Amino acid sequence: MRIRKIESKDDQKIKNIIQQTLSEFGDAKPGSAYFDPQLNYLAEYYASQSKNSFYWVIEDEKKNSVLGGGGIGPFTDKIAELQKVYFLPESRGLGLGKKIISLAEEKAKEFGYKKLYIETFANLDRAVRLYQYMGFKQLSKPMAQTEHSACDLWFEKDLLN
Repeated sequence: MRIRKIESKDDQKIKNIIQQTLSEFGDAKPGSAYFDPQLNYLAEYYASQSKNSFYWVIEDEKKNSVLGGGGIGPFTDKIAELQKVYFLPESRGLGLGKKIISLAEEKAKEFGYKKLYIETFANLDRAVRLYQYMGFKQLSKPMAQTEHSACDLWFEKDLLN
């Protein structure tokens, strides 16, 4: 396995993984990442969004295939958002999500963020358990600036501790 920064050659693969996963769980609805316009050009989006964003891709070098990825971007000046953390079914349960979240936390601290925010769906049981295991605390409502109105669970983690 190799973890690296997203490149334009990954855009379609990551888009397919995100949309396939959301469809698999019945979450391909308006107000979800399924319809994000930047899915067609994620590498360019993360490169141009701001200097305080990053997206990782995990690939299986032996099979020359992308297994999934995840990233961070600015939510506010002090809060980063964990974004688009999705994996192919065969790569789930291998600790890859934990690795992406750990990298995201470190990068967010490096960028000067104080908190990390996540929007997700309650029916993504394994992801929800992972966020809780990684120290995220559930919020009672989304933060005001949310773009993903379809999400029904929200978490944040204080990065100062």
